[in-house]
Amino acid sequence: MKKSVSLFFFGIMMISVLLSVSCSQAPEVFDVDLDTDLAIDMSDITFRWGTAWLTQFYPSEGFSNAGDKMRAHYREIEKELGCKIEFLAWQDGGTRVMEQVAAGMQTLDVIDSHATNAGIELYRAGLLTPVDDIPNINGYDEKFGPLRFRQYGIFDGRLYGLYQYNWDFAPEFACSMTFNTDMLNSFGLTLPYEYQENGRWTWQEYENLLFSVADAAKNYGYDSKFAPHVANMPERDALGFMFVNGCQVIEKDANGNYVFGLDNQKGIDALEYLKRLYNEDLYVVGDVNVFMKDKNAAFMTTESYYATHFTENNESNYLPGNDITYGFINYPHGPNGDENCVSAYVHKVRRLNWVIKYSGNELSDIGIFLDKMFEPIDDEGGWRSSLERYVFFDQRDFDNYSFMLEHINYRHDLDLGENASSKMDDAFTNVITRSRSATEAFNSIRTVVNEAIAKNVNWVFEDIVAQ
Repeated sequence: MKKSVSLFFFGIMMISVLLSVSCSQAPEVFDVDLDTDLAIDMSDITFRWGTAWLTQFYPSEGFSNAGDKMRAHYREIEKELGCKIEFLAWQDGGTRVMEQVAAGMQTLDVIDSHATNAGIELYRAGLLTPVDDIPNINGYDEKFGPLRFRQYGIFDGRLYGLYQYNWDFAPEFACSMTFNTDMLNSFGLTLPYEYQENGRWTWQEYENLLFSVADAAKNYGYDSKFAPHVANMPERDALGFMFVNGCQVIEKDANGNYVFGLDNQKGIDALEYLKRLYNEDLYVVGDVNVFMKDKNAAFMTTESYYATHFTENNESNYLPGNDITYGFINYPHGPNGDENCVSAYVHKVRRLNWVIKYSGNELSDIGIFLDKMFEPIDDEGGWRSSLERYVFFDQRDFDNYSFMLEHINYRHDLDLGENASSKMDDAFTNVITRSRSATEAFNSIRTVVNEAIAKNVNWVFEDIVAQ
């Protein structure tokens, strides 16, 4: 990279000027702006970006308003830096990159891929560059989002993955709750916001509310298929209700060792609570359309994207594209939790951007490029503005979403591995929807989870947050 002014020679010049001033003269003040941007010339550099989702990362012209802004953003960077940017259709994995590096070929500078695929593969192969080692970029800047949301970009305590935080779609997470505002109003029932504002958004109050919903639905002519609360993934709800009862998946014991943090009375209470709601027909396992399109449920727990996304040509598969007024809120908290506990967590299929160590370009140049690349694509606030102004119906929905995102939990499913994670999901579902007790469930998974922790966990995300 060529700069029009060399900082080295600038320093020599300043020293020479200072030495030339007579000792008998009064000190002079030099009005030099040391923060002035230096002209950058990258006319001989091409940055290569591989993605398995080329139509999303580089949408065709005219496909969407946000897509056109993204394309314009790329062109402005090329003009400002003088570089070229190539977006390449790539596999959602690291094999092709590893083959190119082994053959001595120039490979990608950045790959857009899931943490479970290229991210972890290239990290284990020693081919990723930690963000901290890249000059001219601060990976902890707000434009990359809350650190909590980028959990799956962190390996062994160091940050590797970057997320387009201010771009098109709102970040997605598991264990959010939506409710049919019009339905609750028509039933004459208090909306969850009021419970939340009065410090009464608790398990007991929520159970009482569901009984009131069930009674009102009968009075209004709904049939037996009506669901006061519908959930499409009870195993995820189990984890979410544990989080709002003061649990974490992995905790430290008195000796500083990492241990299974759900295998205790708080975790048992969460499972037994959901089991009771299920047995009372207040909590029903079913498809999201029971709430979204059929309008035959008052509450729904599922992924946040059903409430936040609006995909062109696929509008009706998300709440913003349906004729329903809905609210968005955190799960009610248990007796061992409080209003600061958050139900939401980031699942392992998290798509991030990773810098390849052996791309052929200087890391200092890549840092400048990435810092420009991840700037917001407009002055309107990106997805934040869309949620607040056009998607959610109430400011409190946006506030709840933002709070959950900023304080989101870590499931540790990459650390625990597929075997332990799937066994845990099955055990939790069997408690809620079948005859198994919570104690039996934990007895069945304790060994496999503890073995996974002992083998794979040498740091936890919560320690980073606490620093």
